[in-house]
Amino acid sequence: MPDIRRGVAPALWGLSEASREDCVLLAHALPDRLSPTIFASDEPKARETAEIIGLRRGLQVALDTGFREVDRPTAWDDDYRIAAASYLANGLRDGWEPRDSVVRRFGSSVLAALNATEHGTTVIVNHGLALSLWLAALADIDLVPFWQALTLPDAWLFDIDGATSKRLWAG
Repeated sequence: MPDIRRGVAPALWGLSEASREDCVLLAHALPDRLSPTIFASDEPKARETAEIIGLRRGLQVALDTGFREVDRPTAWDDDYRIAAASYLANGLRDGWEPRDSVVRRFGSSVLAALNATEHGTTVIVNHGLALSLWLAALADIDLVPFWQALTLPDAWLFDIDGATSKRLWAG
């Protein structure tokens, strides 16, 4: 969970102390053979998550704006989960980044990360809405329930070629 600060845009939130502890556990739940570089969104929550994993596993962190969360209004909305579910279901919401744009930028960054990976499992630290949209473009998933079931943090292993996924860890 992020350190939620009313009046501060969600894209600027960092991790809560409890989440930092969860990230230590997450680091040890990942597969043994990892690529030497973790790729992450440059938003503070993701960057901090990647840095903790990197520190625990001896990996470098590379930031990529393509892994950012869906661009959306900066004002906090107490009904955020309802608004986000509506956006996922309908693909449109005033002031929110178009679905195709998210899928395109996220997918481009995934391909760049995979191409930069020398060996091992590629680790990408990102955000739930963007990940869910990208995955739904590749595989037949029930988009809204998938997103609603994500935990903070959460770890999934995706085989892009085989279009399969497996949850590795749920916070």
